Amino acid sequence: MEMIDKINELKEAYVNAKTDKERDAINDEITKLSASHGDEFAYAMIASAKQTAEKAEALSLKMKLKEVSPFISMSYVAKEYFGKSRAWIHQRINGLLVNGKPATFTSAELETLKRALNDISNKAKEASCSL
Repeated sequence: MEMIDKINELKEAYVNAKTDKERDAINDEITKLSASHGDEFAYAMIASAKQTAEKAEALSLKMKLKEVSPFISMSYVAKEYFGKSRAWIHQRINGLLVNGKPATFTSAELETLKRALNDISNKAKEASCSL
């Protein structure tokens, strides 16, 4: 088992631990791994932290879009602003696996999404003002 897999396994066990005794045992195992594997452990911890940050960022985007998705068609956004399919945008919003990797928005695509939502917001404001 690779070090990053071991760290991710311990991280998952820590999250699911129900008692302080279980968490202490996991902390002890992490301390032993750190002492016996030095640099390999450090690099794996950094990689694991990056994975966690990416997952948190994707979840944050999904939660933000969840608030507007009932009244904004993501299919429309995908087609009109990206020239892509509904499935394409759904994969990125939900971080689904595409070719074995979680699909994500690039920074340029996030800017396009931001512009799309602002454009739709402005169109809604204009429509409400003209009533």
